[in-house]
Amino acid sequence: MHVTDLERMVESVGFRDLRERVLGLASLRSTDRVLDVGAGTGLLALAAAPRAASVHALDLSPAMCSHLAGKFHQSGISNARVLLGNATDIPLADGAVDVVISNYCFHHLRDGEKSRALAQVMRVLRPGGRLVFADMMFRIAGASRRDLALSARFAREMIRHGPAGVVRLLKNVIRVLLGRGDQPAGVDWWRETLLRAGFVDVSVTSLAHEGGIACARKPVASAYPYTASEPRSQGSCPPYRASVSASPLSGA
Repeated sequence: MHVTDLERMVESVGFRDLRERVLGLASLRSTDRVLDVGAGTGLLALAAAPRAASVHALDLSPAMCSHLAGKFHQSGISNARVLLGNATDIPLADGAVDVVISNYCFHHLRDGEKSRALAQVMRVLRPGGRLVFADMMFRIAGASRRDLALSARFAREMIRHGPAGVVRLLKNVIRVLLGRGDQPAGVDWWRETLLRAGFVDVSVTSLAHEGGIACARKPVASAYPYTASEPRSQGSCPPYRASVSASPLSGA
């Protein structure tokens, strides 16, 4: 997707709402060092910079990094810098950040890559550091009631656009079958995978649309992954309750 298209998309009410909810759950302090994974056009990074000591904005696209660096300069933000790199191989030292945030990035990764990204997040977080992210959270070919309802809703929306929508729907189906399309994971998968990765205080909540929000912490005693004898806490992050039904992808 072109940079200008992304700029229009992130200006939607849905994405602005997600931004405030992610940053609210992150509870940024003026001393926090922040990493934004999949920073894109800077939806989170630009808003986080005035609230934190420093922000690293990580993105895989050289064009996006260049675009965001220009936005930092134009906005007079001096405590943020872009990082060209992948979520599965974050170019930061161990324990380099206090908070990791992300918005609609992880569904671009396959499940194994998501797990590797979480291992990298665990590595770069300081002990006790916080992770908060929003993403698509459903299985495209899932069998749960929510998965089926969301897939059916997407299909109906495409069909309503006539022949062009049907063509797009068929292309998406083919991409999924070939493993080339988006690879969102469900709420239960994220909860189990975050716990398996060694995070504590794990909370994952589905929203009224296709998305969800997760928050977790790196243990203060950062021996990970857990052994069978170690406790795993869950649900201690601030509770999240959806207040809007519009998808951030709908532009509503």
